[in-house]
Amino acid sequence: MSRQTPLWISLGLFCTPPLLLLLLGPLLTKPLTHHLLKAKEEELLAYQAERSQLLSHDLLAQLSRFKFDCGPQDMALLRSPDYYNRHIRFAALQPAKGQGCSTLGPQWPFVPEVKLSPSADFQLTSTAPRFDTEREMLVYARRNDNLAYWVLDSSWSHELLRTPCKGCFYLEFNHKDPALAGLFFPRGNKQIRAESSPISTVYFDNQHQVEQTLLAGQALRQYAASQIRRYGLPISLLLGLGLVLTYWLLRNYRNSLDGLLRLAMQRGEFIPFYQPIVDSRSHEVVGHEALIRWRRNDSFVPPGAFIDYVERQGLIVPITEQLVRQVVADLEQLPPPQWVSVNLVAAHVEHSYLDEMLQRLRWPDPDRLTFELTERIPITDMQRAAREMANLGLRGYHFKIDDFGTGYGGFAYLQRLGIRRIKIDKMFVDTIGTQDLKRSVLDAIIAFGRESGMEMIAEGVESQDQIDYLAERGVYLIQGYAFARPMPIAELLHWQPPVKATAAMHASGA
Repeated sequence: MSRQTPLWISLGLFCTPPLLLLLLGPLLTKPLTHHLLKAKEEELLAYQAERSQLLSHDLLAQLSRFKFDCGPQDMALLRSPDYYNRHIRFAALQPAKGQGCSTLGPQWPFVPEVKLSPSADFQLTSTAPRFDTEREMLVYARRNDNLAYWVLDSSWSHELLRTPCKGCFYLEFNHKDPALAGLFFPRGNKQIRAESSPISTVYFDNQHQVEQTLLAGQALRQYAASQIRRYGLPISLLLGLGLVLTYWLLRNYRNSLDGLLRLAMQRGEFIPFYQPIVDSRSHEVVGHEALIRWRRNDSFVPPGAFIDYVERQGLIVPITEQLVRQVVADLEQLPPPQWVSVNLVAAHVEHSYLDEMLQRLRWPDPDRLTFELTERIPITDMQRAAREMANLGLRGYHFKIDDFGTGYGGFAYLQRLGIRRIKIDKMFVDTIGTQDLKRSVLDAIIAFGRESGMEMIAEGVESQDQIDYLAERGVYLIQGYAFARPMPIAELLHWQPPVKATAAMHASGA
């Protein structure tokens, strides 16, 4: 991947949300237009409900207090802020006898001809049309041949219809009561009614027998499109920036050791290499140790570069299971009774991880799958570990102590965990033929193992002299470059143990 590729990816991620907005904008305009229309209808209905409740209360209260003599009390009531409010444009009284009065003072010269039903307190009509102006609703009531009437203010509808955009709505009130047939109040942009494809919502008020129709057209669509651009563009740019930041965070994380390891687990990049364990007396292969390798791209990452980290981070448990699954599959290709030994850490036996893993694998053959307990991380819960290992021992599984004498456990592991197999570390094998003081430790380990009836495997053996030294002391199981290096399963299947260890040394270049 070129160095410029991340920059192109970042540019693509940044530009993708705005481009999607441009492409999806026309598709989003329609639902947003319908949403705005529905929201306006709900706003109108909520306002009308509040208005109707207020008017019903105020008109009844005012009507009950009129004396219908147009005296001081009637004039005070007509002009009282408690009644003469934002919903009333004009109010007037027409007594049965004498001159009338209004909020303006004198009698209104255009007293309407009204016919009030005896069973109704109030009746509706409209102001008379003049020069094609809007008609307004007129409410009137009769008390003992006295007449009171109110012209309702319709400015509220214009105010509500001007938001969120001017000329975007058209509203019609159509009275369906036969007694009020023809009572019709249009409000807003009348040109919408003449458009080819307006959208509308219809609400019918059963109580007052009024059908309310709200329409919207091209103006609202254009407004919706502008809002998508106005708010969608900054949001899409922020989203694009968020995608870029997320990309770089993930990229940096994946390039970190933790990210690379977790990605490697997902991809199954951890595989076993097998190093044969040979009986130096017969040169026959008795088993193999499975050594983890990280196959990254076309190369292999050595265990020393990551094994300590995965153990500290707790990743060794899932990685080991991934490795064991492959080992179990590879055992079918290896001739019995050859076995494969897999390394464990303390966590595997301090908890039920190993037991649960073997259950998931349907209990592989214990004569062919064994385990080595490393001492790099000490076992802290020795009682739990002993119990777990004893239970697995009942199923026939065997354990060895790897790198015996170099770690924390040593003889305590042998005593408390019941282990009868040890592997002598390369550190001690390397002292053979030298004056290193650790050679006495090697001899002590071998003597202890022989007297205790331990099975001993020497690892890291690189020369015939080392093989001979170990054989003289009863250590015959040899692992190391003296016979073979670790190799993948495909190579192992074609490998044959050399007749003499020196031949293997030349073949491996050691």
